[in-house]
Amino acid sequence: MIKFFRQIRQNLLNEGKTSKYFKYAIGEIILVVIGILIALQINTWNQNHKDSKEEYFVLEKLQENLKTDTTNLKNSISRIQSFLDDLKVIEREMKDETLYNFSVELSGPLLSVVGTNLETTTWENLKSTGKLGLIKNRTLVDSLQAYYKTFENVNQNWVEGFQSYNRGILAPKFFEFDDLSFFAPKGSFLNEDIQRLPPVEYGDNVFFRNAVRFRIGALNSIKAVFEADLNRAVALLNRFNNEIELKKTND
Repeated sequence: MIKFFRQIRQNLLNEGKTSKYFKYAIGEIILVVIGILIALQINTWNQNHKDSKEEYFVLEKLQENLKTDTTNLKNSISRIQSFLDDLKVIEREMKDETLYNFSVELSGPLLSVVGTNLETTTWENLKSTGKLGLIKNRTLVDSLQAYYKTFENVNQNWVEGFQSYNRGILAPKFFEFDDLSFFAPKGSFLNEDIQRLPPVEYGDNVFFRNAVRFRIGALNSIKAVFEADLNRAVALLNRFNNEIELKKTND
């Protein structure tokens, strides 16, 4: 094709048709420019199409991460509620003079720390690879960043503080009770040699009584924090669901 155009220009010069030659040359330049513009447009369309597919994939992965978060948070809330239910039993039984022992295990409700982590794999990968720009909805990105930051600043601080108090104060003090079994009477780990005092005698102990109250208050506070996390996760998940449906419609 280039050889063909060169031949035309050469013929025009040989025939002395200079004005036609320049007009033809200008036309040829315009054609080349148009060709370049078309090629650039095609490349841009191809890149946009590729980015759109990659964005859709990223949105789905983030959607999956948020679904995992909601499941984990619900499980944590359920576990906390189970401990609170047991603490209510302990609180009631340590006032009952007719009982010989507690009917529930004490280790979980009195010493366990309930925590969870958000699934941040996709988010961290996007940040480390500089691909956050793939998500065109910038308000969605801002909401996601706020979601992870809030969890880090609020939830983790609560759990870490609670864990530190448990390990540093509650657990060492409880282990001074050499007559206390932390397992229910028919639990698989019960040591029959451990002397058991009636629940009411533990209820007379100021530390034990206050420890139960503290655990109820602390677990209720952490439960509220997890419930707030869950509400944020569900709200954000709904936004991702809508965004993905919108992408499906537009594509």
